[in-house]
Amino acid sequence: MRALITTGDDDLLRLAEVSDPVPGANEVLVRVQATSLNRGEVVRAKNAPAGQQVGWDVVGVVERPAAGGGGPAAGTTVVGLVSNGAWAELVAVPVDYLATVPGGVTAAQVACVPVAGTTAFRALALGGFPVGKSVLVTGASGGVGHVAVQLARALHMTVTGLIRKPETSPGAAAACHHVVRDISELQGPYDHVLDGVGGEVLTRCLEVVRPRGTVVSYASTLMDPAALGPRWFGAHVGATLRSMLIFDELRFTQSAASDIATLCGLIAAGVLVPHIDVEADWSRGGELARDLLARNVTGKVVLRIGPD
Repeated sequence: MRALITTGDDDLLRLAEVSDPVPGANEVLVRVQATSLNRGEVVRAKNAPAGQQVGWDVVGVVERPAAGGGGPAAGTTVVGLVSNGAWAELVAVPVDYLATVPGGVTAAQVACVPVAGTTAFRALALGGFPVGKSVLVTGASGGVGHVAVQLARALHMTVTGLIRKPETSPGAAAACHHVVRDISELQGPYDHVLDGVGGEVLTRCLEVVRPRGTVVSYASTLMDPAALGPRWFGAHVGATLRSMLIFDELRFTQSAASDIATLCGLIAAGVLVPHIDVEADWSRGGELARDLLARNVTGKVVLRIGPD
């Protein structure tokens, strides 16, 4: 089969022939139709030696059901995630990490769901899905942030989005009740904060969280340390800082199926609209991965996988 593999140089990715995966007893073999790019896996690809397979999000048709039973039948269109190797024609996916794609939903739409959508869903869940409360989402125009904003609005939260250039992301900006360009503009207090930036942004998030509120840090693109002020504990009694790495979170809970199914249902209902900036053939994977790292795209990049 063909797969996108790392080049070990500035090209990042290239198509190559690799061995077919061998599914375990609780894995289905999926003929992949689409995937999406996430910054974390692209960074991994950039830092990997030549010849490695990467990728997390999988959308396609079950070619071979799980030998152990309990999963979807052959011919079922599914969406799921794996810890590695999704950018390929065939992928073995654990049955607990996939869901059936509902009718009326496109492969491109659900390709945005597995990692970015589940991260947003779980980050809100760690705050108890605070219905009617105030929420701050940093990086609100990104793959995780844009989903989080829409989920929060569906829960009748008042949403503030931190978007550095809202004019280049009008859809994401319009989904927020309030938009700020710079952390100095954040006023608060906020009941729940989702941060995927880290560094000084996380420091500011900790300053504007409400007492007994929650800050969830799910990623860090800034390598500078975050800090607590000298009177932080007295000013934020009962506040919680939670770290969350989605694959560690899923290993702990042992399942992503219900999260993914819920997100797919919200897409089918028109409540959740994935922000797709680029949809292209996977032969452009290296080029688009470089664009993602250079922040030349906003929203999600979806790759169509299949025969030429």
